[in-house]
Amino acid sequence: MTANRFAPFVTLVSVVLVLTFRHGEAIICYQCNSEYDPRCGDPFNPYSLGTVNCSFQPRLEHLDHLEPTICRKISQRIYGKDRVVRGCGYITDQKDNGACLLRTGTHDVRAHYCACTGDLCNSAEKRRPSSLLNLATVATIIVAIPSLILSSPFSLPVLTSSNLSVA
Repeated sequence: MTANRFAPFVTLVSVVLVLTFRHGEAIICYQCNSEYDPRCGDPFNPYSLGTVNCSFQPRLEHLDHLEPTICRKISQRIYGKDRVVRGCGYITDQKDNGACLLRTGTHDVRAHYCACTGDLCNSAEKRRPSSLLNLATVATIIVAIPSLILSSPFSLPVLTSSNLSVA
C-alpha cells in the first residue's frame, strides 16, 4: 500500500530527470548571419529562423578531427558596420557558458564572441548554464510536498475553537 502512495511521485521525478539530461553530444544552434537576414541581429528575432543540428554539419577542412559541440554568437563591427553571426562552434574553452570575450583590432575592427553548450543558447548576449534542472527540481518539490503531507500516516493537530480557551 505504501508503494502505491509514492508511485506518482517516483514517476514524476523519473520523467523530470529523463527530460533534463541530454543524450549524446548533439547540440542544436541558431545559424544565421545578419548581413543576409536582419532578424539575426540584435535585438534577436528567432521567429522562423533556421536552427541546425550541429552534428550534421560538414566538418571544417582544418578541424576535420573535431565535432561541433558548442553554439556561438559573434557580434562584429568592421569599418563601422555591425554584423551578428550565430552558428555551431568546434573548439571548446573554459570560458564557454561564462563571460563573452571582446577583441579589438586595428582599423575599427571589434568582435564580441560568446560560446555556450546548451541547445539554442546562442540567442542572447549573456551566457548562463541551463537552469532547467533547478526549475524541474523546484517544480517537483512544489507538486509532491502537498500530496506527501496529505497521505502521511501521522496526523497534524488541527486547531478548532473548542481547543482554544480565552483566559
